[in-house]
Amino acid sequence: MATPRNHQLFAIFAVALVALVAFLAARPADAAWPGGNGPVVFAGGGATAGNGLWAKTLGKPGLRRLTSDPTDSQPQASPNGRWIVFVRQVVVPLQGGGVFPATHIFRVRTDGAGLAPVTGGTSFEEGPSFAPSGKRIVFARTQAGGGTRDIWSVRLNGSGLHQITSGTTDDRNPVFSPNGRVIAFDRRIPQGGPSRHVHTMHPDGTRIKDATPQLAAQTFEPDFSPSGNRIVFVRGTTAEPGSDLFTMRPDGKRLRRLTGVPRRAKGAYGNPVYSPDGRRVIAQFDVDGAFTKLRVINVRNRSLGATIGGRRQTRTPDAREPVWLTR
Repeated sequence: MATPRNHQLFAIFAVALVALVAFLAARPADAAWPGGNGPVVFAGGGATAGNGLWAKTLGKPGLRRLTSDPTDSQPQASPNGRWIVFVRQVVVPLQGGGVFPATHIFRVRTDGAGLAPVTGGTSFEEGPSFAPSGKRIVFARTQAGGGTRDIWSVRLNGSGLHQITSGTTDDRNPVFSPNGRVIAFDRRIPQGGPSRHVHTMHPDGTRIKDATPQLAAQTFEPDFSPSGNRIVFVRGTTAEPGSDLFTMRPDGKRLRRLTGVPRRAKGAYGNPVYSPDGRRVIAQFDVDGAFTKLRVINVRNRSLGATIGGRRQTRTPDAREPVWLTR
């Protein structure tokens, strides 16, 4: 026979499950830092392959596995290339009994050592990204009761939790400029509507500005170039296919197409990130809705370079959510 206590626990779990499903549909921001091009770290997996985080050096054979939890996703690298922060699904015990399914931020060294949680509690975090100091990260958080996402920051050791944005606008995918003066992110617009635009703000949450007000399409998942003078982002719809990559100045001017052609999108790109030398962008590409692989695009002439993932890569044919390490 059900008791009031059991009904309460079920209600808590149901709310958490709805928020978790919404989180899984979201996509992370990326960050690039100036330096030499190191390995590419990405989330992988497949029906016959292991999941977790992987690293691959372009032009060299083989993959290196960093983590093996099947829920690990959204890796982001520190400016010195020594740390990775990422998202992992967890089950949080509740006081008095029951559990709460949540998503927390974890950290791990790029050699796979030093795994530890950064955040905790009954909340859903996504899209972590480092500050230029390497000592703090910014991320999007949804509280346990559901609702909109806000931008927060926290030290790499888990202390100093601080909320940056608030309200009903739904903010996600924060990423610092290399000089630390600007955070780019995407925000739902108009307030309460289904569309999103890339915005910029100061690190303290002031001077929020829509960087793509002239674009009727959705714009999301920004990433700064290592020099800080360009932002690459996705333009299209949040439902694949049909999304292509564009670049612009941080003030929204000098818009340039990176993939596809006008009025005929080649579509299905997401999660773009610059290489540390700024000459290339690597992004996730949806292959007929069956799996994803990573494509390298040369910024200067828009030609395609190497790929990671695909049917020939048996260990993890599904490759997504890349970040390019510095060395």
